Amino acid sequence: MRLGRFLAAAAIGVAGLAVAADQLPNMPGRPGMLAELIHGRHPGYGPPRVAAVPNEQAIARRFWVPELDAGYDPQGLALIGDAVLVSGYRSDGVNVHRGPCRVFRLEPTGGSATGRLDVPAPCGHAGGLAVTGNGMLYVADTHVLFEFLLRQAFTGPALPPRGLSLGPGIVGALAVSTPGAAWLGAYREDGRGRLYRFAAEALAGASLNAADASAEIAIPSYAQGAAFDRDGRLWVSRSGDRWGELDRLDPATGAVERRYAVAPGIEGIAFDRDGLLWAVSEAGARHVYDNFFARLVTPFFPLVFAVDPGKLE
Repeated sequence: MRLGRFLAAAAIGVAGLAVAADQLPNMPGRPGMLAELIHGRHPGYGPPRVAAVPNEQAIARRFWVPELDAGYDPQGLALIGDAVLVSGYRSDGVNVHRGPCRVFRLEPTGGSATGRLDVPAPCGHAGGLAVTGNGMLYVADTHVLFEFLLRQAFTGPALPPRGLSLGPGIVGALAVSTPGAAWLGAYREDGRGRLYRFAAEALAGASLNAADASAEIAIPSYAQGAAFDRDGRLWVSRSGDRWGELDRLDPATGAVERRYAVAPGIEGIAFDRDGLLWAVSEAGARHVYDNFFARLVTPFFPLVFAVDPGKLE
């Protein structure tokens, strides 16, 4: 009797999966670009196509996040000259969300890696990147902001970074590049977070506290990245495993002016000199895809991509 009930339940479950197959993000036949058409190294564990995503018509460029097979999960993004920088951590197991940190330097046309920078412990997440124009690269981790000499960071063995401890109320979950200052913000699911601006003189200290900030802005929940466009408007990326969003905010009040659905798992963002919005998604990172059931329902889109904001709908 027990075996019969088990087999009947299993049959119902299989039938349910079959009925819902066209709603699963990674089933064969779903629309989405062929992996072989995307620049860079296609991860060996992934399906033959990436997931179809909202506002796909606005995506102008896309390539694979580096070293996905090795377990790297991308988090932060910044732009320097003719390169895209992506930070992340290496996960060693299913849903492990901390590990050794690395920053990749990528060529922006084909996505080939032109350098890498290993961030020492206690870095374990590398949630954000910021470049301020003072010759330094900042890697934001949960409780520490790491400062590297930019001109030397990717050309050889990096000098040990200077670490700025983050005081109460300051969390390095995301970072924003602006001339003369870095912004740091927190990821919150239970309500709005705060984004704090730290000018060069504050960054020269040994620690950062809320009192050291020269400005602050309220940001929405689930904030993963942020960037200012050429008109001074603040954009915030928000996401979960199965959804993604770009919010354009009034920087004076933090009020959301426009909201656009985009690729799930979107993390760090930055604008280039031509006005394209660059982003990185962690949807489909290996430590998620090694879980069979998570793989069925989690979209596969672990890409660096550039969006034309004028084509968002």
